Amino acid sequence: MRAAICDDQPQALEELKNLLLRIPAVKKVHAYSDMDDFWAALQAGTCYDVVFMDIDWKQEKTGIDFAEKLYELSPYTKLVYVTAYTLDYVEDALLSHANLSGFLKKPVSLEQLERNVEKVRAEQSVSKGKVLIYYQGSHMAVPFQDIFYLESRLHKTSIILRNLEYVCSEKLESLRERLDDRFLKCHKSYLVNMQYIREFRGREIVLEDGRAVPVSKARAREAKERFFDYISNRI
Repeated sequence: MRAAICDDQPQALEELKNLLLRIPAVKKVHAYSDMDDFWAALQAGTCYDVVFMDIDWKQEKTGIDFAEKLYELSPYTKLVYVTAYTLDYVEDALLSHANLSGFLKKPVSLEQLERNVEKVRAEQSVSKGKVLIYYQGSHMAVPFQDIFYLESRLHKTSIILRNLEYVCSEKLESLRERLDDRFLKCHKSYLVNMQYIREFRGREIVLEDGRAVPVSKARAREAKERFFDYISNRI
């Protein structure tokens, strides 16, 4: 597990980092006292399984504001809030748009921390309705409903979401076995999520956002039949 800690207090960063490194499941810990550095790391492709976010930053923006931006940049990263003032922020924290996993009260104990790490691991390992992929050093559980299509490229697979793309080293056929029946094999290099199909147009499938994926001649008839069955069962 790769973890990040965001806190404006150097002592708190160091203490939590030392505790995390005592937990066998945690392999790497990066500490950030400057949120600009954290955003730069995410935008450069650094990926974390979990972020421990201090809420009170002694400025206009709080950790709750930062958590919402984290969700935009990395929606499958789990979030654990860390604060000495849980009751002051709990309502805002629960109503914010974030992939929230838990709370830690300062000063953090090893026992508290271990429970939160195990909870994050359990949440990530839930496979129902999600496919677990290994991406840039981290495991991420990507919900089926978020995937528009998958494409095989140069012995890797690109998983295409509405505004994101993940490239993993697994083969398309290997991932296909872990997906459900909403995914249609329309081409040797493509699997498409039928819930996002708008129309069949010649040798292409047009998705609801306007993107198109190819349909091979050999699979065209079967692909249309499967799609019509899928639609009929949903009506």
